[in-house]
Amino acid sequence: MKQLLDTMCDVVERHAHVPRYPTVVPGLTLYQMSTSVHPIHALYNPRVCIILRGGKTVSLGEEPFYADPSTFLLVTADLPVASRVFSADDGRSHLALTMDLDRALLAEVLQCLPTRQAPVSPLAGVIAAPLERALLEPFARLLSLLDHPDEIDFLRPLIVQEIHYRLARSGLGDVLAQFAFAGSHLWQISKATSWIKANYKEPMSIEDLADLAGMSVTSFHRHFKAITLMSPFQYRTQVRLQEARRILLSERLTAGIAGVMVGYDSQSQFSRDYKRMFGAPPGSDTARLMGAV
Repeated sequence: MKQLLDTMCDVVERHAHVPRYPTVVPGLTLYQMSTSVHPIHALYNPRVCIILRGGKTVSLGEEPFYADPSTFLLVTADLPVASRVFSADDGRSHLALTMDLDRALLAEVLQCLPTRQAPVSPLAGVIAAPLERALLEPFARLLSLLDHPDEIDFLRPLIVQEIHYRLARSGLGDVLAQFAFAGSHLWQISKATSWIKANYKEPMSIEDLADLAGMSVTSFHRHFKAITLMSPFQYRTQVRLQEARRILLSERLTAGIAGVMVGYDSQSQFSRDYKRMFGAPPGSDTARLMGAV
C-alpha cells in the first residue's frame, strides 16, 4: 500500500495549502500540518478519517483513539473531541483526509447486504479499525477527482457509494447499522446530542432528554455514556467551552461576556471549567493562541 499512500500524499500536498482544506468534492476535507503542540478541540460530525502520513490521536472523554496509515477512524456521532496530530518519523508534515458519512446512503447499502445480528451493547462513537487496501483504493479515486474537477459530478456518487460499501464489509457493519437505521441506540442518543448542540445555552433536563430519545432515564444514561464516553452534562460543558473559546478568539470579548453567552451563570465556574479543558484560564489561553498565529 506504500505506493498508493505516496500517490495520495502527493495529491494532498499539491491541493492543501492550509492546515484544513475543504475541497470542491462535497464532504471531502484535506489536512496538512506540522506537529500540534496543544490539542485541537473540535466538534466532530460522523465521518471517516484516513491518515496518509504521520499519526493522530482523537480523545473522547478520557479515552484516546490512535490512527496512522495502517488504521482509520470511524466517527458515528456528533462528538466534542480533542485531537493531536503527529508528523512522520522523518519530520515531514502530517497528511490526512476525512469524508462525511451519508446516513441515507449507508442505509441503502446495508439493506443490500446480508443481515447480521445487532451488537448486544452500544459502542463508543469513535472506533479505530485496520485500514485495508480495498477501502483505501476508492478513497484514492475520490482524492484523484481534485485533478479532474469536470468528473466530480458523475464519478463522486459512485465512488462514495463504494466507500460506504467497503466500510460495511470491513467488519463494522453492525456499528454502521446502528448509525444508519432509525430506532437503534445510537440513533436515539443522536437525537439527544443534536438537541444539546442546538440548545447548549439553555437549562437541560435529563428526564426531558431521555423522553426525546424514547428511553428510560436509566437506559439513556447508560447508552449516552457508552457512545460518547461522557455524561450529558459533560458533553454540554465541552460544547459550551468550545463555543466560548471561538467567541473569545473571533469576537475579542471578555471572558465574563463569553461565559454568559454560552450559558454560564457563574464566572468562577466558567473559569474553572475552561482551565480544566484547555489548560489555562480564558485570558491566558487566548493570549497564547493569538500570539502563536
